[in-house]
Amino acid sequence: MVSGAQQALHLLASMPFPNGKSAVLVEQPCYAGMLKLLNLLGITAIGIARTEFGLDLDELERHFRNNSIKFFYTVPRFHNPLGTSLSRQEKEAIAAMAEKYDVYIVEDDYLADLETDGRSDPICSYDRSGRVIYLRSFSKIMLPGLRLGAAVLPEAFIHSFRMYKSSSDLSTSALSQAALEIHLGSGLFQRHAAIMRERYGVRMKALQEACGRYLNEGFRLSRSAGGIFARLELPDHLGAEELAAALFQKDVHVFPTAPCYLPSVEIANGLRLSIIRANEQEIGDGIRMLRETADELMSRSRTNPSGRSAITWI
Repeated sequence: MVSGAQQALHLLASMPFPNGKSAVLVEQPCYAGMLKLLNLLGITAIGIARTEFGLDLDELERHFRNNSIKFFYTVPRFHNPLGTSLSRQEKEAIAAMAEKYDVYIVEDDYLADLETDGRSDPICSYDRSGRVIYLRSFSKIMLPGLRLGAAVLPEAFIHSFRMYKSSSDLSTSALSQAALEIHLGSGLFQRHAAIMRERYGVRMKALQEACGRYLNEGFRLSRSAGGIFARLELPDHLGAEELAAALFQKDVHVFPTAPCYLPSVEIANGLRLSIIRANEQEIGDGIRMLRETADELMSRSRTNPSGRSAITWI
């Protein structure tokens, strides 16, 4: 048990691995918190493109074969920020390549409890060589303040991981673990997870419908498989940061996806949208306001040929 999946990511990035390699391969875009900790620790990060259609497995194999990859960090289910999921074929191929090239996989399955497809298994279910480290979180659908996650480790990692974990916090809060045990043992957690799956499914559908109603061909919403996130691609002449700042002043919160990219790669012009704190009415209102604000900014840009931003961050 770990004090949130974020702690597990920090410990795994810090500790040596049996393969003796040093670089970390990350999807692009990627969970921004992972990129921040890799930069903080001074670890070499290499990017591989992840689109809503998945990964280029040939490119992934070239990275595994030619680079000193300590581990490949991936979010196969309900990707952050894309919202999409990898196919079974891709998961099986990743597990096979990990064994072939002695590369470890850190599988961040932070939204496992929101899965509606009973046949969608994690990468670790295809692991035959002990090279997949499986992480899951309990904070996204229930008990966020308790900061609890779990790391399922190959046997070769257990001793070293425990040493690094102990040096970090001695132990994960016993009170938090006891609260989670009560919820799991009583069935409350499972019932709540079922409610959240249905609720978030309705909200994601509302997001897709609102984008179809208010946004034209210059915008494109990723084909989210579910979960809580989707990425909205913006027209080239509409800056994501400027639009996010203008929406913030109207109490509509969105997240530019630029922090989800390494400095060395081309950054897609887009926003990450989340349905976790908004109901269907608020989602519809938010997308309508997004369109109105985008129109205002584009109109200003036509009357402001100097190109100076009409919005500053506050």
